[in-house]
Amino acid sequence: MSHATPIVFVVDDDVSVRESLELLIRCAGWQPETFASAQEFLSRPRVLAPSCLVLDVSLPDLNGLDLQKRIAVDRSEHPPRHECRGFHLCSALAH
Repeated sequence: MSHATPIVFVVDDDVSVRESLELLIRCAGWQPETFASAQEFLSRPRVLAPSCLVLDVSLPDLNGLDLQKRIAVDRSEHPPRHECRGFHLCSALAH
């Protein structure tokens, strides 16, 4: 029996963060899928189900906390065939 490679979605507007996380996730043997905005993430085809979702808290169009709430509502209205097992919210503030 073959196990599917875990998929990790990354939603972050900072290209360097997306690329760094993409490399790290790929090196761990997982499949990264990256999105530059909440809207890009929400408009994606719903073919792949992630094992984990990494959200930037300070997204410009819809912050990560609000995006997480929106995902929860979508999941209650349209249950996924495969369950996302984790969320990770992150934020970096430059001074």
